[in-house]
Amino acid sequence: MRLRRELGILLVVLMCSSAAWSQDVDDAQWKAMLKDGMLDRATAFCKGLTETSDVAKQVEGHKCLANVALQQPSGLQIQGNDAGGGMLGPGYTAAAIDDALGHLDAAMKLAPQDLSLHQGRLHLLEISYRFDAMAKALEESCTIYKGPDVPDAWLAYTYELGEDKQYKAALALLQILDRHYPNNHDIVGNIGAMYSFLQQDDEAVRYLKRAIELAPDDPIDNWNLGRLYDYTGKSELADQYYNKSMSVDTDTERLRENRCLYGYFVEKQLHDKKRACTLQKKNCPPDERTACR
Repeated sequence: MRLRRELGILLVVLMCSSAAWSQDVDDAQWKAMLKDGMLDRATAFCKGLTETSDVAKQVEGHKCLANVALQQPSGLQIQGNDAGGGMLGPGYTAAAIDDALGHLDAAMKLAPQDLSLHQGRLHLLEISYRFDAMAKALEESCTIYKGPDVPDAWLAYTYELGEDKQYKAALALLQILDRHYPNNHDIVGNIGAMYSFLQQDDEAVRYLKRAIELAPDDPIDNWNLGRLYDYTGKSELADQYYNKSMSVDTDTERLRENRCLYGYFVEKQLHDKKRACTLQKKNCPPDERTACR
């Protein structure tokens, strides 16, 4: 099952030494202060920015102070996921997260069309595992932000949650996006993928079929539906959608990987070892050509 990484969107990453969402107004000065560990000086400088009459400087001051809040000593925390495992991540204190979020909220009131503020808030909620609050924040951002970067900017977070096996959290965000951006096959297809990861096969099939109706030649949606049919023992349908996906895919690296996987399907499900061996020789590493042994 594949998730799509939307248009190469780079997810905002909050580094403890600088602001991932910063702009150009005075940011070099406070970044240097934080890099050198001068928290008191940075706090005074950035508080001064928030007290000016220049809205852009006020916004920059709040961005800075959000980063200052995250310079406090922190540890690591373990968070369970929906696959029965766990994740190790930064362990910012609740007070530090609350302080940073407060400054981002203040900045958003001043500059509601600054996408980086919305992204910064979502990222903070994600790394602190506040998934319910993250869903509420996304709902608000979808209502407020009207720029041209959406829904791709929001989809990046669902991809990362999916990679971390936080399927329920990702699904909650995708359902919000589906309401705000109806009939977007990327959103619909990823909902299907999340339902598949959660082993809710009927819902997964429904959404993947809907995605293919919206974009019949999308290779990822066709592959995912084929994969789901493969997992559920419907080999004839799996073969149909696997082949459709491979016939329309133009991504050379992904296509080679999929043809290798298809070789295992031909070997195990279609029981054609000769054809499977041919596929595996062309597309699989030598030690993984099981049909050729």
